[in-house]
Amino acid sequence: MTIKDIAKLAGVSIATVSKVLNNKDQDIGEETKQKIAKIISEHNYSPYQKVIKRMAAKTSTIGLVIDNVSDVFYKPFVQGALDAAYQENMSVILCNTDVAESKDKRHWDILRERNVEGVLFAPSATLTEQDIVHYMDEELPVVFTGGRSYEADVSQLNLNYAQGTYLATTQLIEKKHEVIGYISSSLSSQDELDKLEGYKKALYDNNISFDKNLVIESVASDCKIGGSEATKLLLAKNVTAIVTSNDILACGVYLTAGEALMKIPNELSVIGFGNSDICDLVTPTLTSISYPMYEMGFAACMTLIKQIRNEPEVKRVVYEPLIALKDSVSGPFRANDIPRERIAIVGSLNMDIILRVPHIPRVGETIMSYDIKNAAGGKGANQAVGAGKLGGKVFMIGRVGNDLYGRELFNSLVKNGVDASGIVFDEMLPTGNAYIYVSDSGDNNIVVNPGANSRLSIEQVNSFEWIFDKVDYCLIQMEIPMDTIEYVAGICRKNNIKLILNPAPAQKINYTCFEDCFLVVPNETEIDLMIPGDYTIEEKAYKLLEKNFQNVIVTLGDKGCLLVNRNTKEYFSAAPFKAVDTTGAGDSFISGLAVALAEGKDIANAIKFASLAAGITVSREGAQPSLPDKETMRMYL
Repeated sequence: MTIKDIAKLAGVSIATVSKVLNNKDQDIGEETKQKIAKIISEHNYSPYQKVIKRMAAKTSTIGLVIDNVSDVFYKPFVQGALDAAYQENMSVILCNTDVAESKDKRHWDILRERNVEGVLFAPSATLTEQDIVHYMDEELPVVFTGGRSYEADVSQLNLNYAQGTYLATTQLIEKKHEVIGYISSSLSSQDELDKLEGYKKALYDNNISFDKNLVIESVASDCKIGGSEATKLLLAKNVTAIVTSNDILACGVYLTAGEALMKIPNELSVIGFGNSDICDLVTPTLTSISYPMYEMGFAACMTLIKQIRNEPEVKRVVYEPLIALKDSVSGPFRANDIPRERIAIVGSLNMDIILRVPHIPRVGETIMSYDIKNAAGGKGANQAVGAGKLGGKVFMIGRVGNDLYGRELFNSLVKNGVDASGIVFDEMLPTGNAYIYVSDSGDNNIVVNPGANSRLSIEQVNSFEWIFDKVDYCLIQMEIPMDTIEYVAGICRKNNIKLILNPAPAQKINYTCFEDCFLVVPNETEIDLMIPGDYTIEEKAYKLLEKNFQNVIVTLGDKGCLLVNRNTKEYFSAAPFKAVDTTGAGDSFISGLAVALAEGKDIANAIKFASLAAGITVSREGAQPSLPDKETMRMYL
């Protein structure tokens, strides 16, 4: 016969039986007491000898069981509990479970063997109603704390987690944010589910539709890295603000925002959860949800001590949150607040395999490469990253394989501030590769295996046609199917978007599809293939004008470039930089040109800006790694 059996026979709770057995039954009716007493008598019940022993031996020691003693959220709670114990001349045995249910039970056994007088459970993600019943059946004073409320008649101090995320999300909505991302730790715990519900309710109460794609569950063991990876996904969905379920996840948001050259809060608002010491260590300081954790720890320990001493104690308390406003929240970034061009780029993404060689191999020649490395590339991706690093608002439409290279390329776009909503992961073909031979003189030779780029279809472009409603310029190259290129040209013509065509690699095109194209930018080799025959570069440029291009810029390597239109013929010098690797020069020039034009520069000044960007690029190795950012450009302007 156990106390649990007596409670079942009497039709009352275990706590009620415990009160009768321990002479703490002042609030229990006489009829109920008599009923329990009769059952005890009929079954000859007597408490376990070990319980009697424990009641007789006063150790002045309590147990504190906690999920993660290193968690910054719990730190003030633990300090409050320790201070209360010290005040009451009690010692504390601290047990860390690492959020493992088996460790919860193992620590309980250890504490009983140590003859502790009571156990305080700090906020725990693993406790269930069955666990509560089990611990109460052991007839040892216990107090439970955390976000979850239990039905059992047991002392518990709770945190209203849902209200915390509700406050955070509401704060952002009041600042006029509408696209708000949410980053959560593993949703396997009830606490995290409660936090998510608070986020959802705030959206619902403010008539904002819930989008499950804006909720990212981080299961990474390193919360900061998990928050960083989740932020990359959310930035690709154009969020203007992010709520996180703990402050360390918010640190990951800061990390990715910094890599993407985004300023918090001007371009991205962030709210954490817990108001830990971390919030004052990051720049700008982090707005976060605050709970009175020290006070809760102190009160929980005092409640347990009162139980041990048979003094009246509070059964249930719910602690409500406040929002600690700091410097990480402002109104949403608007495209008109800071001049940033709006550009769509439809094109290729490749993983570049770069081989350093003494010279470019001739036909039939075999030479040795003395260095090989991988780098994110593809003309479309290079131009997107180039424009993004220069401060542009860039949308990328492209296709990669569902493989490691594809994920690396996607992350490179997001890291550099590119909206990657238009990227599709192909299940049939791998990510494209470009094999680049770079000589000691800086010249290069490229062989491309298109892979998934070959399946960038009209249907895919059509599914992202909303992007073309947002842009003023569109860049396109020749590393994707020609029918897709022609379709994009038609969309630009219909929407009055200024199309910039980079005919690389050069191939036969239907010029009627590019009527009134704003700008075509070939190099010397490409214009020779587009306009064959014994003509000068100038003559070939004018012949392209006759094909109904509005402007022609021929890039001439270290000799600069030539601009030709109906009113102008002008040569521009190259920027004076020593060439180390010319791989990304053309893409850097075009992305810089587009950014400058969209910021309102005339075409001559835009060329000068683009030439500087290309010059900086050739002085560095690689394609995307060599592209300059806006801070570097300011140093030379």
